[in-house]
Amino acid sequence: MRIRSSAFHGISISLLLFGIAVHLSVAQVPVEPAGLHLTWQFDPTTTMTVDWHTEPGDQSDHVLQYKHIGSSDWQDMESSSLEYPYSDRTIHRVEITGLEPDTEYRFRVGEFTREYKFRTMPGQLDCPIRFAVGGDTGRGETMRKVNRIAAQYDVEFVAWGGDLSYADGRAEEYERWHQWFENNMEGLITDDGRVIPILTAIGNHEMKRQRGGNYWFLFDDYEPTDQWRTANAPYFMQLFAFPGQPGYGVLDFGDYMSIFLLDSDHANPVKGRQTRWLEREMRERDRRGVTHIFPVYHIAAFPSHRSFTSRVQVNIREAWVPLFEKYGVRVAFEAHDHTYKRTHPILNEEISGDGIVYIGDGAWGVRPREGNNRDAWYINQFASKNHAIIVTLDGKTQEYIVVDEEGNVFDNYTDDRSR
Repeated sequence: MRIRSSAFHGISISLLLFGIAVHLSVAQVPVEPAGLHLTWQFDPTTTMTVDWHTEPGDQSDHVLQYKHIGSSDWQDMESSSLEYPYSDRTIHRVEITGLEPDTEYRFRVGEFTREYKFRTMPGQLDCPIRFAVGGDTGRGETMRKVNRIAAQYDVEFVAWGGDLSYADGRAEEYERWHQWFENNMEGLITDDGRVIPILTAIGNHEMKRQRGGNYWFLFDDYEPTDQWRTANAPYFMQLFAFPGQPGYGVLDFGDYMSIFLLDSDHANPVKGRQTRWLEREMRERDRRGVTHIFPVYHIAAFPSHRSFTSRVQVNIREAWVPLFEKYGVRVAFEAHDHTYKRTHPILNEEISGDGIVYIGDGAWGVRPREGNNRDAWYINQFASKNHAIIVTLDGKTQEYIVVDEEGNVFDNYTDDRSR
């Protein structure tokens, strides 16, 4: 009996030590990565691009696992590794393809223990879908609050028209981006673990400053190359997978929606190559058959605060607005001015029931301005408030509500015109 007791005692000690070792090992595995970001580079109905960020001490491998909800079989995908500008973090990127439209998936990254969800966009607009739009997020508590408000509407994605962390491409400001991604993980992951994808257009504060501004025409060494864009907008070009040429591109959601993410004279000129591309995409892809076409860009063609006659504003009205009008855009999203504005419908720079409504102007998380142009001829509604624009598409109808940082609805608009 004593021998059996001693053996049992030895086994108990061994099991106890093994349990402690396992507990310590599990405790050292982080729950989630330092940053997590979902977006699309191609078809939002059948793909998803997943980025996650690791610290030097993380024991994370490079594998993403995903599965259809309800399935027991995880599929593995190896990530590519990219340098996180000026930071010792690493970006891991995977584009998942061949997914089913309008379907939920579970996924996990590396050796991090938390499981997340995403869902693909529907192939057809058979039932209403909802998304959020804004700009000028900043990285503070107001951004967190507006993020949470937008997430409460169960939005499919968020589209931001530039000026995100306000790092201005400066090496010493990399922690602004750390905070920005932390805010999104805190506010744009739902209680059940669904990660809300983000679409981003470039703004002036994604660019390095030159001669007092953040525009390509202020740089003596400007050249239309990826190398120049990466050198002068390092965070934006590296941190965000993008649908097309870095700076501008388009995403097609089935045949019911196209979102144009445009570069308003930051890393790419408005006029010239970008405008020619925009016209080809509008014309050759026959987007007259697309029910909903939305341009998203930073500088406002019809500003609520800044000068109506400044160079970039004029460039957009001369180069892009005629194309918007020709190819059936009903609403365009603008930013930059740190206010809320909704214009009257505008056609040929006059108020017209057949015109385009311009909504913005970039006050998601930054301090709102009073609006020097709040009484301009083209302004219909104005507010000096932080806000998110919640868009619902239902057949041909576009419904807009605008909510402040406390969740109060302070403007609404419905467009049920046929294209």
